[in-house]
Amino acid sequence: MVYTKSDWNGFQRLDFELNGREAILVLPEKSVEGKKWMLKTEYFGAFPNFEIEMLRRGYHLAYIKNYTRWHKDEADDDAKAALADFLHEEFGLNEKCLPVGMSCGGMQAVYFAAKYP
Repeated sequence: MVYTKSDWNGFQRLDFELNGREAILVLPEKSVEGKKWMLKTEYFGAFPNFEIEMLRRGYHLAYIKNYTRWHKDEADDDAKAALADFLHEEFGLNEKCLPVGMSCGGMQAVYFAAKYP
């Protein structure tokens, strides 16, 4: 896996491609016990106050690009599930995540949580 490293609001950001989709993982300075993480379901970087605070508290932040923000394609849920599996295997992150979304991203978070409890 090839990672492009950069800074995101003072945290290390890793950009990579997973199954043909752009993906992002932002690392906290020190991981919380259990290696917990958030899945931003859409609009990465929009209104980031919550995500930044949770990164400060030791949560990781992940995102994978959707085909559409309207959640018309269930392949977006499957891509998120593949990302969760990858992050668990590659980085040892918890198998479960905290879906984070607003507007269309909130709708995607609900659909994802319902399909993959």
